[in-house]
Order: sequence, then C-alpha cells, then structure tokens
Amino acid sequence: MRVTFIFAAAVVFLLIVFFILMRIAISGNEVAVPNVIGKSLTEASRVLNENRLRSPIIEGYKYSGELPKDYVIEQRPEPGQKVKSGREIKVYLSKGAEAGIVPRVIGKSVLEAQSVLKTSGLEVGYIVRVHSDDFPQEGIVIAHTPAANATVQRGSKVNLLVSLGPYYVLTTVPDLRGMKLQNAAELLKSSGLRLGQVKRQVSLEVKESGIVLEQNPQPNDRVRKGIEVNVVVSSLSSEL
Repeated sequence: MRVTFIFAAAVVFLLIVFFILMRIAISGNEVAVPNVIGKSLTEASRVLNENRLRSPIIEGYKYSGELPKDYVIEQRPEPGQKVKSGREIKVYLSKGAEAGIVPRVIGKSVLEAQSVLKTSGLEVGYIVRVHSDDFPQEGIVIAHTPAANATVQRGSKVNLLVSLGPYYVLTTVPDLRGMKLQNAAELLKSSGLRLGQVKRQVSLEVKESGIVLEQNPQPNDRVRKGIEVNVVVSSLSSEL
C-alpha cells in the first residue's frame, strides 16, 4: 500500500509538472497583436514581423476621408488580442476619400449653395465678395472653384465668389432750387439720379406753384448713381 501511494503521488506530481510546462510552452508561442491602423502596408508588415507575426493579408479596400490611399484602416484580430506567433493578420486598406461631383451653385444665395454642396458631400471654403453689374443682387454666387462638374474627393471645400451688388458709380447732385418740378426731374434723370419724395410748402417769397425750394441730398454732394433726391416745392395756399 505504501508503494502504491508513493507511485500515485509521483504520477500526480508528474502530471502537474507536465501541465505547467505545457502552459508555459503554449504561452510562449502567444503574442499580443500590435496596432497597425494608420500605417502604410510596408510599415504594417515590418511591425507585425518584429512581433513574430506574418505579413498582413489584404481583405479589401474601403473609402476613408482621414487616411490616405493604401494605409491600414481596419485589422483583424484587433490590437491587443493574444494570438499564436506566426499568425496572419487581416487588414483593410484605405481607398482614399470617396469621389464627388461639384454641383453648379452659380446664381444661388450663399445659404442655398451651402445646402446644395452639403448634399453632395462637400463644404463651403473661402467666400470672397466683389461688386458685379452682372449679378446686381447682393449675396448671390457669381462663380466658384472647383468649377461645376469637376471630380473631387468628398469633404473637399468649394470656394465661392459672391456679389456685393453693382459697382458704386458716384455723381454730383445738381442744384435744383428755383427750377420747376418737371425740369428738376429731367435734370436728375440725365444725372443718373431719381426724383424721390415731393413735399409741398407755402412760400412767402415764391409766388409760383411747383418750384423747388429745398432738396436732399444737397447741391454738389457726391452720391451713388441711382439714388433718390427728395425735394420740397412751393405751393399756393389755395392748393393746400
């Protein structure tokens, strides 16, 4: 019985030692998967080989607006997992940003252009504002770069040239005082100006009706063409 007990104990001891050695041997063959996301295929291969893993197997390509073409965007197994040394790591590489077509936004407001570009996966870049006689309405897109129908990467910026309205051409306000209203209106028109509000006022000095007494802007003021000039004209008391 004593011999049998000693033999059984020896067997148990040997089994325990065997399992411990097997566990050490197995763990010795395991490595942690390094992170190769964001690396080029060449760099990813170097890192994996240094960690006793085989060069990556390309599983496919996916669009990425963050990583350039042929850089790793996904890997399997994921970083940090324990695997047997010599295992192949599967990766997906970037195809670059997805291509998009620049829509035509000329003639649209900045807000409309922004909405159209966003729908196409693009963004508004720089906005430059200039005067334009061809686009007299302020805030309208005159041109843009890249031009309409150009192929660009999604997420690209489109720069806008936006109208400030017509160029400001200055003119000198003529002196209308003492003129009949009709003549004053004709003179304003020939000067590139318009007759604005007409008020009537009794004058003790002017005995004739419809004579310009006052005006605003004042004579010889420099103003933008197309503006209105308001006048006060004489009126007889019987007309009020």
